[in-house]
Amino acid sequence: MSKSKRATQGQMPPAPTGDKTTRIDDSGRLRTGWLLAVSLFGYALIALATRFGLMRAFTALFEAWAIDGTSVQRAPVWAQALYRWHGSLVTAAFAALSLAYAKWLRGLWRLEGALIPMPPARLWGASLSGVCMAVVVAALCLLPDSVRPEWPLTAPRFTGALPVLCAVSLLSTLGEAAFLKRVLFDGLRDQWNGIWATAVVCGVFWLTGGGLAGGVVAGVNVLLLGLACCRLYARYGFWTSVGFRWGWGLANVFLLGFGGGDAAIYRLYGVSEGLLTGGDAGPMHGLWTTMALVGVIVGLTLGHKGLPENA
Repeated sequence: MSKSKRATQGQMPPAPTGDKTTRIDDSGRLRTGWLLAVSLFGYALIALATRFGLMRAFTALFEAWAIDGTSVQRAPVWAQALYRWHGSLVTAAFAALSLAYAKWLRGLWRLEGALIPMPPARLWGASLSGVCMAVVVAALCLLPDSVRPEWPLTAPRFTGALPVLCAVSLLSTLGEAAFLKRVLFDGLRDQWNGIWATAVVCGVFWLTGGGLAGGVVAGVNVLLLGLACCRLYARYGFWTSVGFRWGWGLANVFLLGFGGGDAAIYRLYGVSEGLLTGGDAGPMHGLWTTMALVGVIVGLTLGHKGLPENA
């Protein structure tokens, strides 16, 4: 071939140096599948070390001190406080470790920007939206005669533990969202696409959010809640997703009393009509919640069709 022909053809593109069968891509970064596996494995280890390891440590400690629910009142004040708040301490420790782990993972995934964007301008409005949706579901649960409030709606019950529990709940939601949205969703959307990112995040949320713990309806509702939070994150950003998730949880646990115990402001108990209301198991086990979450997802999909996604 003459020199003139070689000049007109231009230079051939360089041959790829990376092999798709290896764990490292051409830029020297772990491939997406391996990044996902490493991220999930580390998150599972943190959950086991805190939620199971710390709880076992506290249990052994209380057994050594001979402290239980019947004898705790005779223990010193500091021991009573530790016994009362050890569950919240475990939750806060897991959330703090999740935030630190998510920050490290964003560097590993080579994602730009801060872990938690500022300012949280949409947090309170989104939280109110989550609370309002839970209240609407509760109102629907009150329609059948078989569902009644244990405490009159005009006599709320407030305790000093409520602000602390709300703060721990927010920290827990932040830790969850930092890992699921700011690492997995952002990383998978950049490397694959938004559909895969949503599918993986919803699957992980279903596993960690109690999808296996309840029946079919509860499992579907957990999956729908994860999908709604993903759509809110993609459209409106981090704090909107966090606020909605936090507000929904606060309303169900502390306002409506499902799982809130003595810290709940109100309590609602379903005697029958369990398929619609969820009965004593709570709204996440009822079809009213299913319809409400489907409505949120449909509204986000149809009402904002064509808008650019903003994470």
